[in-house]
Amino acid sequence: MSDPNNYWVRKINSGRVSRRQFVGGAAIAGVGAAGLGLVGCGSSSSSSTPTTAAGASPSAAATPSETPKKGGTFTTAFTGPFAGANPWNSVYGGSGIVPEVYNYLFRDYLAFAPDRGIIYDLAESHQLQSDNITFVFKIRPNVKVAPNAQSIPERALDSGDALASWQQIADAKSGSNGYAFAHQWIDKMDAPDASTFRIIMKSPYAWTEANVGNNLIGAVVPKELISSPDLKAKPVGAGPYKLTELKEGAQATMVPNTNYWKTGRPYLDQFVIRTYADQATWLAAFSSGQVDYYAATNQDEAKQLLQNNSKLQYNHSPSISFNSFWMNTKMAPWTDARARNAVNLATNRDEYIQLIGHGAGEPQGPVPYAFTKYALTKAELAQAQPFNVSEAKKQFSAAGVTEFSFAFPTSSNTNDYVNIFVRQMQAAGVTAKPQPLDAGTWVAQYYASKLSASLSLNQQYQTPDFALQWYVTGGITGNNHYDTGFSDPAIDAGVTKAAGTLDEAARITAYKDVQKLILSKSPPFINFFGLYADLLLSQNVRGFQFNVGSLIYAYEDSFWMA
Repeated sequence: MSDPNNYWVRKINSGRVSRRQFVGGAAIAGVGAAGLGLVGCGSSSSSSTPTTAAGASPSAAATPSETPKKGGTFTTAFTGPFAGANPWNSVYGGSGIVPEVYNYLFRDYLAFAPDRGIIYDLAESHQLQSDNITFVFKIRPNVKVAPNAQSIPERALDSGDALASWQQIADAKSGSNGYAFAHQWIDKMDAPDASTFRIIMKSPYAWTEANVGNNLIGAVVPKELISSPDLKAKPVGAGPYKLTELKEGAQATMVPNTNYWKTGRPYLDQFVIRTYADQATWLAAFSSGQVDYYAATNQDEAKQLLQNNSKLQYNHSPSISFNSFWMNTKMAPWTDARARNAVNLATNRDEYIQLIGHGAGEPQGPVPYAFTKYALTKAELAQAQPFNVSEAKKQFSAAGVTEFSFAFPTSSNTNDYVNIFVRQMQAAGVTAKPQPLDAGTWVAQYYASKLSASLSLNQQYQTPDFALQWYVTGGITGNNHYDTGFSDPAIDAGVTKAAGTLDEAARITAYKDVQKLILSKSPPFINFFGLYADLLLSQNVRGFQFNVGSLIYAYEDSFWMA
């Protein structure tokens, strides 16, 4: 908490907020939490006590007295395609490149790592005005664009770049991940001078700062690049790293930005992201020392890896990550609410927890269980989202459904979900026919809402508001991408009411009420169960921050290799 660029450190040190108030949750009462994950890679976890191998420390084996070391290569990995690195709509492997290359006004993950607060980047400070709708950001000087071959000047970013970027986010044609937020809540934006950027909301909104600090939404791009055909394939920013290669199906390689505003950072010589076709290949690469990071499918797999190599670093913690089943309400049989409801009734979540999570997992409603205050309790879920095979049979029969097809991407451990799903639907009297697609084809069709039904991978929504966007008109992005076509005015109003409620107690009640309403309306997007994160690192990584979820991108200029 000693970083002077941290907003909450400044407030605590100045006496304007007590440490007790901050850690206790007052910090998010009216200003929001963290970010969004759509169908990307990796895992996000909340604050908890990590588990490590014997002899390893919780935060990647760095001792307080250890001096960071320059040099070395850190290699991480995922399963699936990169699908480019568009700064505002990447959701797969490209979403791991964007926050390394670009800047954000700031980064935050207040809901899951409140002690980390807001970490400033392009902005050096910000303030919410007394009207509760005007946010003023002061731009840091000398945040310079990296050397590049795209003829983008190596100049300092200013408020004009922030304005141009947020105008793209608010443009429906850009297909941005943040369009729903910008369209519904932002009234206007301006840049009164080169060092000042303002966002003025239509009305008070509990999660404004969560969107600004979201690694999948708020990237600030040099304005010269925005209209360039190189935007997706050849990103250029002023972040800690610059991209030197992006080979679809292979890897992305990044090296330090020599113009980076933090002197002496990053410590690494290279940051590499590799892509693998499936989990088994990634596991083999990690076991043989080819990569430094692995997200285990469950705690038993992680423990076996630790038995094989006790020097590995291991972290087990709650997570907001989960997998789901998506139904297109514009296509049969999902036009019939009874068919959608039958899928939910036929879903035995405990079987997923036992077989996939190896006993580690939680029942999940529309909001992830890790949002303990906002999520429905187990008792509430049992009533609002019951497992009832006999009723599922009746609903399928009444809708005239005897079979249906669904797509799934051939990556990660999706086959495990497919097998359970097919078996559970069969128990309800319906034949579910899986249609495998390579991950690139799958995500392209999913983005365009061309599928009739699909498994929906690795959802990560870092505020309750984002988790509920699946159920509002326009879908998760607000511009009909990944859209089920579902629309219900009462649900739209309930989600808006909850997000606009600044009193935390009232907001919690509003979110619980709207989740119960959603589950009563035969939703076209159902969640299987809430996962736990089981993350492993090689013994050579130092200073890596566990338990910060997607806020890790704010720290990847700070870890090093022994």
